[in-house]
Amino acid sequence: MTSLERARSGLQISLHPFSNRMTFYCHMPHLIILDASHNQLTDFFGFQPPKNLKEVNFSHNQMSVMNDLSAYSSLTKLILDCILLKITKGLEKCKRLSHLSLAHNNISRIRGLDHLPLRKLCLRGNLIQKIENLQTLRNLQVLDLSCNQIQSLSGLQNLHLLGNINLESNLISEVKEAAHLHGLMLLREINLLRNPVQDQDDYRLAVIFLLQHLIILDQHTITAEEKVSAVNKYDPPLEVIAARDHMTHLVYQLMQPQVIFDSTLPSLDAPYPMLVLTGPQACGKRELAHKLCQEFSDYFAYGACHTTRGPYYGEEDGSDYHFVTEEEFQNMIQMGQFVQTMQYGGHWYGLSREAIEGVAREGLACCVHMELEGVYSLKNSYFEPRYVLLIPTVVDNYVCFLKARGFYSSAQMETAVSRIDLYSKTNRELPGFFDNIIPCDDRAEAYQTLKQLVKEYLGLEEHGGEGDSSSVTPDNTSTSELSQSHFAIH
Repeated sequence: MTSLERARSGLQISLHPFSNRMTFYCHMPHLIILDASHNQLTDFFGFQPPKNLKEVNFSHNQMSVMNDLSAYSSLTKLILDCILLKITKGLEKCKRLSHLSLAHNNISRIRGLDHLPLRKLCLRGNLIQKIENLQTLRNLQVLDLSCNQIQSLSGLQNLHLLGNINLESNLISEVKEAAHLHGLMLLREINLLRNPVQDQDDYRLAVIFLLQHLIILDQHTITAEEKVSAVNKYDPPLEVIAARDHMTHLVYQLMQPQVIFDSTLPSLDAPYPMLVLTGPQACGKRELAHKLCQEFSDYFAYGACHTTRGPYYGEEDGSDYHFVTEEEFQNMIQMGQFVQTMQYGGHWYGLSREAIEGVAREGLACCVHMELEGVYSLKNSYFEPRYVLLIPTVVDNYVCFLKARGFYSSAQMETAVSRIDLYSKTNRELPGFFDNIIPCDDRAEAYQTLKQLVKEYLGLEEHGGEGDSSSVTPDNTSTSELSQSHFAIH
């Protein structure tokens, strides 16, 4: 069977090399696949269209101008590579076109593709500088924009079915450009080889972190270890931050000549004496700590932390916090003076060894307060404090209190409220992380509960009988069960 006979029977025809004109295809009404690549053709479809024509390859010809292809309603695949094309047009009514390749032409702008049902689009090796006019290609799954002059990934964010993007050999220089792809949940493979962005430190981990659904980056499979490393670097869990914090202070402490007082050394029988109040911002930690130290002055003294933030109204330097500059704080870290540090709200907070030891030398237990990050850090040390969580249970009341103080912006208040769930999640997922939990919606009532707990911790009240002296905390832990292990007072 000749090529012409196969075409007439509804098969396919391949003609290359051929002439620069096509005049006899009108005699092939059943033609389905046409390969006319590698010729000298100058005209697009210069013949009566076979109504069932589905796949056409006109690559490597000389067709610099496209004609209207609306008559080719059955066309599903069109390859127009290397034909000196500058502008795409005439495809608007190709409602079945799913594969379009326009590689290695002179196209400088993406246009003329609106609302096409394309699943695969290749624009490799053109002069494109900006990704534009692709937002209506809702079915697009594979996109090749390699070997162009693209600097930004903006313009891809609405292509939610994209699974594979090739951007090799472009001009992308910032890792943050990957954020434009963050919402593409089906994206599994991206190629950024030979872009300036690869010269940035930790480029690969940064992209993996921003696009956590990726499986392949730059033609290499992403390993589980890389995904863990990316998260630990750019959004580490609190326990990872705490471990790093602890190692930092441990190393700096070992580098300094330290005078350790016997009275403050922990032992099996006498762990380091300390009570830690923790909870969201402005939940009453500082106020309750001061009040407790005043009422139980024979047992507790307040341990003031250092901070780089300025004092709020009513706060006193040395009494509530030690207010220091950023430079002073960093110098203290390098001198190994901190037990733990943390960052919150753009400021540093730190608990110094001297704050604890100064209290211990007086034969008292140190009462301190800190945010959750500080608790994680302190749990890496050799200290064995009691941790009491103060948590708001009525969010509206908590918000009203924050507003009434007048210290916080709307963003700061939103952050504070969001952290209530963080504390609750920690308590739920890590049983025993806090020794006790106290609702702090009513500060007076919260203090009475805290006072009762401390008496039980210190063994100042007898327990037994009908259990009248035992209370139950919100996590259903009986406080009488906690009273068996007391603070060690030196």
